[in-house]
Amino acid sequence: MNDLSFPTSSHIDFRQLARGLGTVVNYASGDVIFRENDHPNCAYIVLTGKVEVSIRGKVIEQVIEGKTFGIISLIDRKPRSATAKAVENSEVVLLDSRQFRFMIETTPNFVWYVLGEVVDRLRATNSAL
Repeated sequence: MNDLSFPTSSHIDFRQLARGLGTVVNYASGDVIFRENDHPNCAYIVLTGKVEVSIRGKVIEQVIEGKTFGIISLIDRKPRSATAKAVENSEVVLLDSRQFRFMIETTPNFVWYVLGEVVDRLRATNSAL
């Protein structure tokens, strides 16, 4: 049996590429980035700082530099299932659906990065339940 070694989200850093493609926004500590049930219009990559993701007031995860959030709602176009809030001053890249799709289709390993992030989010949510 061959050991398939898939790149994981912890081994890949797309911050510079995302910075050049998306829109960079600065959030102050305490700023809400989106709320549960908001319409999804982009995915996010944390360049600097930290973002807290919560569901019905329960913290699910803290997203650190180089990690993403908001991907699932952008993919399935359903309302946000969580609230995201900066817990320290943060610089975040916003990728709209067109930019996100462009990165998926043209950037080697970006799909593995996204898949790893989705799996990490699923595991974090399961652990929090």
